[in-house]
Amino acid sequence: MNKYQLYGTEHSYFTGKIVAYLRYKGIPYEFRPASLWHYKRFIIPRTGVKYIPVLHTPDDQVLQDTSVIIDSMEQRFPSRPIYPSTPKQKLVALLFELYADEWFLLPGMHYRWSYLAQHEKYLMGEFGQLGGRWLPGPIKRALGRKICAPFKNSLKPLGITEETVPAIEAWFLQFLADFENHLSEHDYLLGSRPCLGDFALAGPLTAHTWRDPYSKKILLEHAPRTVQWIQRINAQQQPEGEFMADDEVPETLLPILRHIFKEQWPILLDTANALPAWQAKNPNRERVSRALGWHEYSIGGVREQRLIFPYAQWMMQRPLDFYQSLSCEQRRSADSLLQACDGLEAMAFQPPIRLGRLNNQVVVEKAQS
Repeated sequence: MNKYQLYGTEHSYFTGKIVAYLRYKGIPYEFRPASLWHYKRFIIPRTGVKYIPVLHTPDDQVLQDTSVIIDSMEQRFPSRPIYPSTPKQKLVALLFELYADEWFLLPGMHYRWSYLAQHEKYLMGEFGQLGGRWLPGPIKRALGRKICAPFKNSLKPLGITEETVPAIEAWFLQFLADFENHLSEHDYLLGSRPCLGDFALAGPLTAHTWRDPYSKKILLEHAPRTVQWIQRINAQQQPEGEFMADDEVPETLLPILRHIFKEQWPILLDTANALPAWQAKNPNRERVSRALGWHEYSIGGVREQRLIFPYAQWMMQRPLDFYQSLSCEQRRSADSLLQACDGLEAMAFQPPIRLGRLNNQVVVEKAQS
């Protein structure tokens, strides 16, 4: 096997993230549309979980989770790096990955499943391809309806309800307005070169928002520059470009960064603070439950219940660990940015229990002896 083999689907949130990344890096890969056969015979046996995308390397490593895949590929293919080397820009790249991977699940899942009637035939066909691309259309759609049932039922656990939908839609339109304003001056988040945060945004904005017919109309009506960004980030060949000089972070990103700390960060804090109670009830368990019960969250001033997902803390630790590893001089530079977006106090947080990943599962991280 000379090429990397990527198992995923075109309509998969996180497959969208890794496909854009592999294209930009020029990493030779073969796309393998994940089928039920692949899940049974390869994905689950080799990873222990049933999540895509999965990258099979020429040296027979099998990588699952886009952050893990990207970090591994950055070591193997160091040219055209997507991590900035300077403190403020790298912190912003990590914060946007956290934002895109976790918070954008709200509009991504809402527009796909709340408006299913507007694009059901298309979506059932997409999911039905898990049975095989060769299946006739009616059989694909029938299979798709069966496969989709768990996804359709995932809205309430994410806190997507009749009460929160107006706030979710209002926030998403505001994000598009802020992003459009930013893209009027810059090709990508941090200049003319895409960073980790750009590829994370490519997941929900490409695989969900742009591919699903209902939400695609929203982009075409409200976000023409975002459409151009989607086309750029997914292009087969891109110029290398540059991050902005002198560790500059555009002021046009500040409204989005403020939203991260105002609305997403409290959920992350609740997640981290729920873990000690879970551990007290499960003192001998290393693997953490996929969900830790319900808590109240707020979006746009609307309060609702949602499940606590500990994986989000593992993602949160990435920007926290980077910030807290900075030298005093580097931290002073980053602090000027954090003060401007109301995030200085947030980045000082120390999770009471650290999480890691073992065999593609979220686990309690053992203390160093």
